[in-house]
Amino acid sequence: MKINKYSNLVSSVNQPKQLKKEGAVDSASKAQPKEAVKVSISKEAQAMLDADKAAFSERVDAIKQAIQNGEYEVDASKITDGLVRTLQEQKEF
Repeated sequence: MKINKYSNLVSSVNQPKQLKKEGAVDSASKAQPKEAVKVSISKEAQAMLDADKAAFSERVDAIKQAIQNGEYEVDASKITDGLVRTLQEQKEF
């Protein structure tokens, strides 16, 4: 029995895969750089963003103060609900 009997068959099966890989490299190297995109935000949108930042900052400060005073209570059911939801979302992928 010849071991090399099937070598031509195996090489012909692998050849199209190699050509596809080489073609993919060639097309990727021909990709042109894209132009930069400029985005401008209106004054109204900027004001809304600043207001949101201020409200968030106030909430963070209130939570920090509650923690320092020992008044901050953790709702375990909200934490477990969030963990379960996150695990279910990850399981879907």
